[in-house]
Amino acid sequence: MEHSANSTIQHFSENPFLNKLDKHLSTNDLEEKLCCWPIANIDTRNIDLQTRHDLLDCLQEQMFQPTLTSLDTATRLYRMIRRGYIGRDPTLLASRSRTMAIARYAGKGINDLPWLPSSAKGMRISGITGLGKSYEILRALKKLPQKIEHGLSVAADWNHVTQATWLYVAMSHDGSLGGLLLQILTSLDLAIGTNYAKDRSLISLSNEKLAVHIGIILINHGVGVLVIDELQGRNFSGGARGGLAATFFLRLLNFGIPLVLMGNPFGMDVLDTFSQDMRRIGSAGNIEMHPLEATDYDFTDCLAPALWRYNVMPEPSPISDPDGTLLFKYCGGIRDYGARIRVSSQRLALDMGDQFVTAEHMEEAFWGADFSARDRDLIAGFRDKNPILLQQFEDIPWERYAARWGLFQQRARSMRQNTPNADKDNVQNGTPNSEVKPRKSVAQQTIENIRRNRTNKKNKEISQEALIETLDQNDMRSIGLQEYLISGIEELRINEDKDSVDNSLVGA
Repeated sequence: MEHSANSTIQHFSENPFLNKLDKHLSTNDLEEKLCCWPIANIDTRNIDLQTRHDLLDCLQEQMFQPTLTSLDTATRLYRMIRRGYIGRDPTLLASRSRTMAIARYAGKGINDLPWLPSSAKGMRISGITGLGKSYEILRALKKLPQKIEHGLSVAADWNHVTQATWLYVAMSHDGSLGGLLLQILTSLDLAIGTNYAKDRSLISLSNEKLAVHIGIILINHGVGVLVIDELQGRNFSGGARGGLAATFFLRLLNFGIPLVLMGNPFGMDVLDTFSQDMRRIGSAGNIEMHPLEATDYDFTDCLAPALWRYNVMPEPSPISDPDGTLLFKYCGGIRDYGARIRVSSQRLALDMGDQFVTAEHMEEAFWGADFSARDRDLIAGFRDKNPILLQQFEDIPWERYAARWGLFQQRARSMRQNTPNADKDNVQNGTPNSEVKPRKSVAQQTIENIRRNRTNKKNKEISQEALIETLDQNDMRSIGLQEYLISGIEELRINEDKDSVDNSLVGA
């Protein structure tokens, strides 16, 4: 058995797709590898004003502080790429035969192909805007060499191959498959210097046939993973058109190309309506990102301290915010807004000739031109757990967040009590569980995410029929929810009447 394992490891090292990449896919010291700190080794006390402003630009564009979620995502991504290359080892006869069989599909439509016996892994990442989905994936991808040149290989039976380890594209704005296919070709050309997007004989094909050709091209160039971003309900719908795109995703997996789909929750919902097989895209992980809670480890111990440390002022700020409470007020747990308030408040202080940032600078920046009224509504909606403010945004599933926050009646509450989120409620209520908050391993975080996802699914199923948590009549949330926002108001009234009757019977 030991000899067999050693032989397998030795064979992996001979895989040309992996032998120049394997060290980059290592997850050892991953936190250090991903971290980016543009002001490292810079004495910010003695730099000119323009340099300070330039470094503030780097905060939003380059600074990367790994969190437990980003480490888990990067680990899954690297493992998925490695597994995909192991399954496509060109030194194996079976792998080369499979590649040749797929090449013979050229000229056929995507719906005319037989399904192959095995598939690559896929990953789904969903979340609202501003959470850093694209930022985290791109940070992990850019730590890998994107282009690798291979010379003669007798074992792989090739004279020369240009390998593209990853491609990143955004879904076309009109949601068309043709637009997406052209962007894939363009991305490949930029990555490895080819000219597929200008080949008229190729781009003149129908979408159904071009999709097959692109699958063959990606295999020939050993693409390790294809990341497709910006999947949204508004640009990924339309019956047959959307169904064809969904089929294309599944075909890529079936060809052996690992795939990552990213977008907002509604975009993922639309994908699920096409086929139950779409769940195969989550075979390497279904990661749901949400604005961080004020007590989440990723916020209190990772993001908030990093944002506070990123200081380009001549002097450190006198503000004491050890758990990020003040920062949370201005960002609502959304990474982009956290970075924005730190940048805008420091810029304001610099413009005023001050030596450090104060709470007054932060307040003025928040109500200034760097944040619109709707920005502030979005932040307040998540900061205060107020779905009223979120309903104005079409791309935010406010009802799911209302259920997640416990604003629905008994059924949602009982489900919450049976999940790990009950511990989070204890933290918010100030119970002894909040006294010690140890760092959680990626494995622990993964388990909690799995359980949380199950709870979210249940909450989604009951959100339309559940009652709103009883609120004080003078509470604006109660007035707004009852009079304007919550759908099914008649059902709410009926259930309230029923509760009144039940209570009178109990009183009797």
